[in-house]
Amino acid sequence: MGGKFLKIGILVAAVVGMISCNNIENQDEQRIIENEQAIEKYIADSSLSLTKDSNGFYYKITQTGSGVKPEVGEEVTVKYDVYLLNGLKVWTSAKDTVKTAKFPAFTGYMFVVPGMELALNLMKPGDKATILAPFYLGFGNYTSILSGFSTNATIPQYSPVRVDMEFVSKRTEVQQIDSYLTANKLTPTYRTSDNLIVVKTATVTEGDTIGPNKVVKIKYVGKLLNGTVFDEGKDVLQFTTGTGNSNLITGFDRAIRKMKVNEKATIILPSATAYGKTGRANSQGSNFVIKPYEPIMFNVEVQP
Repeated sequence: MGGKFLKIGILVAAVVGMISCNNIENQDEQRIIENEQAIEKYIADSSLSLTKDSNGFYYKITQTGSGVKPEVGEEVTVKYDVYLLNGLKVWTSAKDTVKTAKFPAFTGYMFVVPGMELALNLMKPGDKATILAPFYLGFGNYTSILSGFSTNATIPQYSPVRVDMEFVSKRTEVQQIDSYLTANKLTPTYRTSDNLIVVKTATVTEGDTIGPNKVVKIKYVGKLLNGTVFDEGKDVLQFTTGTGNSNLITGFDRAIRKMKVNEKATIILPSATAYGKTGRANSQGSNFVIKPYEPIMFNVEVQP
């Protein structure tokens, strides 16, 4: 089982060449002026009526939803198509059979281009918006190659973009966990005040729960709540409970202490007891195995 990851400057949308920091002070001022002129010409030629945000992008809410904007870490579901101003579609949420993109909001990682995430501050679930973003709120000052989507597009450096985006829905971690329990018809055996959950699937009547300072052997499979396996112990995991083992996520240790030898369970861990606001990257540091603020689950068995 891997340890917690520190925050690293990874880019997580299969985007090659996107800049990781969009500080205007470091950009070519002439390019900013040219972007502004190009966007204003596009607005005039297209007879659009857009508002300029203080951050530098233009937007219009084209369909009004309801509710409130997302909080940091909430899972947002969006649909989007991104175009160069010449009309070429260069990025889309629609890929294979998946028509939407899900990601934790406002984490500091680029799941979408900065202008799109800034626009979420102005949107409610159900809203649709048209967004025109200069390069420093788009794909930056490097040539970008987008792969793994319905288009494999090259975006020239300093390109302003148009985004047509729909904010479909949002969910808190608790809502994600409750939806998983309902969909899988699971009733918690234990649920703590911070929403760590143990669902025992094979119980033992005799004996005490494991508790702290006990050597245990655990067979486990770790999954995201969508069923994707992220970790499967090839060997039985052995550790001493309640000792602050740095190689274990805290929620896993806490859940095992509530079990008995020979019991099996599904345990669900909110992000605060797992990989937290940083998530877990793959070994190449090029993508997230577990996103920031993402709850996870394990199927576990306590070996004798």
